[in-house]
Parts: sequence; structure tokens; C-alpha cells
Amino acid sequence: MEKINEELLEETHTLVTALFHHCLDTYMHSFRVGDELYAFSNFLGFSNAQEIFVLGLLHDIGKLKIPYSLLNKTTPLTESEFAEIRNHADYGKKILYKLDVFPPDYAMCIKYHHENFDGSGYFGIAGKEIPLLARMIRVIDSYDTMLNGRIYQHMRWKRCLNV
Repeated sequence: MEKINEELLEETHTLVTALFHHCLDTYMHSFRVGDELYAFSNFLGFSNAQEIFVLGLLHDIGKLKIPYSLLNKTTPLTESEFAEIRNHADYGKKILYKLDVFPPDYAMCIKYHHENFDGSGYFGIAGKEIPLLARMIRVIDSYDTMLNGRIYQHMRWKRCLNV
């Protein structure tokens, strides 16, 4: 198993710490997604499960650019508020590109982690145009949201049983 670059780990730690201070719910969600993605990638036989764990930790890092008040809003989001929440995927890509220690495919997986196979996601790409790891994040991210909910989405664990 390949060791992860120390500089990449330091930047990941810095970003995840910033997320902890910005929004605890998003921080906890990111760790759950990282853990589940690690287990899923091991199950599928990936040799780089540690790197995939890091990608799971960082999938919502763009939410650092979203106001805390919006991430924790308890009433339904307006169209413009939801549009701002959706921007987190592109913000995350830009954060990783700017740091220049993460592989370029990390940034693209973060950008496309809300794409759906049928093209109905945030950016409208479909099928195999969506990077494989972004598709994996989409599955795990959706599962965690259904199981644990988000303040602004009000999903419940029973919905997981219907998936």
C-alpha cells in the first residue's frame, strides 16, 4: 500500500480543522463519508483506500465558503439559498486546485460528487463522464444524508430502507 504524501496529509488536516471550526455537522458528515468510502473501496478491492478516505474527508470542503447561517438554516431553503449551497462543489474544486498538493483528479471528483448517472446532477454530466470516485462519493454521501439527515434537508433514516 502506497504511503500518502506528508504535505497532502498536512493540508488535509488544515482543511478538516477549518471545517470543524466552521460547521460541526459538515465536519462529522465528512468523517462518516470518509469512513464509509474507505470501507467501500476496500470491499471493491481498491489498493488506494487511504487516498480515497482523504477524498471522502474533503468532498464537502467547499462548504467552507458557504455561510454557517445557511448551512444551519432550519427552515426550507429559498431557490437562491439552495443555489449557493450547490456552489460548494465548485468551491471545493477551486480550493484543492489552489493548494496544488492534491492530485487534479481529487478536485474533479469533489466538483462532480453531486452528479447523477442520468445527468440530473449539479453540472449535468452523466454516465461514465462522471469520474468513478465521484460516483462512489455520490452513493456514500447520499446514504449518509438519508441516514443522518442535514439540517436543511430533513431526511430520515427510514428513507434508506427504500433505496
